[in-house]
Amino acid sequence: MSIATHPQVFEEIAEFVASFPTRDEVLAFRPSVEIQDRARELLWKSNAGELTDEEREELDDFGRAELFVRMLKARM
Repeated sequence: MSIATHPQVFEEIAEFVASFPTRDEVLAFRPSVEIQDRARELLWKSNAGELTDEEREELDDFGRAELFVRMLKARM
């Protein structure tokens, strides 16, 4: 499985925003399957109490990215 590193989520969002998406495209935006899979993996490990410090930072970045996207969509 391809493991996305935390900067990749921000890179993906930046590329999307830089493409000047329409309102509908913004509202329909979802992260890539790879990023979704990595976030799920980290959530599972977090629930099991098995995260490393680095993985905790990565999971926190996913949370910040999710918050940003929600804020963007709320303004559409």
